[in-house]
Amino acid sequence: MDPERHEREGVERTADEGQLQAQGHETDLPRAFSFFSTLALAFSITNTWIGYSETFVTPLLAGSGKAVFWCLVLACIACTIIAAGLAELASAFPSSGGQYHYAFMVAPKAYRAPIAFVTGWLSCLGWLFTTASTGVFCSQASVSLAALYHPAYVWTQWQVWCIYALIMIIACAIICLLPAWIPRAEQCFLGISILGFLVSLITDLVASPTKQPAKVVFSDWNNTTGWPDGLAFLVATGQAMYGFLGLDAATHIAEELPDPGRDVPRVLMLIMIMGSATTIPWAIAFMFSTNDLGSVASSFLPIWEVYHQATKSQSAATFFAVWIVFIYFGALVSCFLTSGRLLWAFSRDGGLPYSKTFAFIHSSLRAPVNATLLASIFIVLLGLLNIASTTAFNSIVSLAILASNATSTIPQTMVLLRGRSVLPPRSFNLGTIVGPFANGFSTVYVALYIVVFCIPVYRDVTSSSMNYVSAVLVGILILVAILWFSGKSRTFSGPQVDFVHGIDPVAGQGPLDNVLVCEASKETAVLKTE
Repeated sequence: MDPERHEREGVERTADEGQLQAQGHETDLPRAFSFFSTLALAFSITNTWIGYSETFVTPLLAGSGKAVFWCLVLACIACTIIAAGLAELASAFPSSGGQYHYAFMVAPKAYRAPIAFVTGWLSCLGWLFTTASTGVFCSQASVSLAALYHPAYVWTQWQVWCIYALIMIIACAIICLLPAWIPRAEQCFLGISILGFLVSLITDLVASPTKQPAKVVFSDWNNTTGWPDGLAFLVATGQAMYGFLGLDAATHIAEELPDPGRDVPRVLMLIMIMGSATTIPWAIAFMFSTNDLGSVASSFLPIWEVYHQATKSQSAATFFAVWIVFIYFGALVSCFLTSGRLLWAFSRDGGLPYSKTFAFIHSSLRAPVNATLLASIFIVLLGLLNIASTTAFNSIVSLAILASNATSTIPQTMVLLRGRSVLPPRSFNLGTIVGPFANGFSTVYVALYIVVFCIPVYRDVTSSSMNYVSAVLVGILILVAILWFSGKSRTFSGPQVDFVHGIDPVAGQGPLDNVLVCEASKETAVLKTE
């Protein structure tokens, strides 16, 4: 059924467009994404089984196979609950701004703008850090594979950065110059990832001549971090959450697909199901198929060592490692696209310096080219930190996980404190029991991990194991405070919410129970229950 159309100022618009305009925005981007291509984009970014292939070493060091398995299970459960609370907000307020937009809509009137501003900056930087971490893996894996076949070759960090910069430029060019191809490309990357998972799972289980005993995978515990077992388990679980990094990706293209209030929540929950259903079997398979966990933990490319031990073939291990790097490049393109969309959305609401420049949509390409170029420049320059200090750069991975989960939780905390009456009618409604539980769990869990992510992996800290997350986080908050008090407190007011008669926040439902009221003269917006 075609969505009901309404007339406003002589422009015909769908109910989706009316819902967007009711939240203070115009339809600037073409709705080029379908439900399936949005799912492909979101899964391409999370790719949980691939992400865990990069970070499972920390659980391995914290508690051997038992931690590799159980930390992953806990991360799957926790991230699914966080995603459920976020999905409800995405259904209530579909916008490419994502978390900062939700925070603005549900925060108390007096604190609405500053809360949205801080959330927006954390969200933007979190996505930029996520994109950077993906690019670093691709570049480091490339030189590591080259060194395997050329033992005399000793790579340097500046060579890694050159490859990293080239990869970023290619990804940026694809997004800016071929925007119409992106939805189809995302579907291809989804197929390649699912096929890679199935082939890897079957190959490891079939090819490995011997299997680890079940107790090695599920019950043996060997904590080498120096921390008490409980704390080591928490630190390892935090790294396992990397597999769900970018779970909010679909929210940032909400304005590019029809009926986002229904489809974005569906995508969020599906990627959690798909991520858990692929990663847990994959973790079990590679743990059973390895025979020397010490070599895996000490390898510069652990996933290559896993394949090598399973297949007993250097060529086969390299083939699968290259496959994973290619999937990672697909994730990089998706991360880049999402980062650019978020910077554009935040600029549209005046959140960045020179916001008018970065809120520009290219007239012929119909894409936020300036915002994407800004993301490219920032990420390429950020990569220089890896030359100066690999340890400091690696800390941004933890910060990216922290920022993603913190920003997903801030608006949920507002709903928990203010009550569910701040939410308008929506297609994805958690109800009065599951909703408060999800919001409350997310708040407590993320508050705990704000502390945990600042703890080094090893108790005996060295220059190579130092954790700089706390320092970087404090630096970011200081920067945001400077920007706020130096002028943004007067110019940033968040989305300018309009009052629109007859536009239901959820297309196809009955009359409005809640309406959005514009108070632009006061630079605020309120939800009013009739």
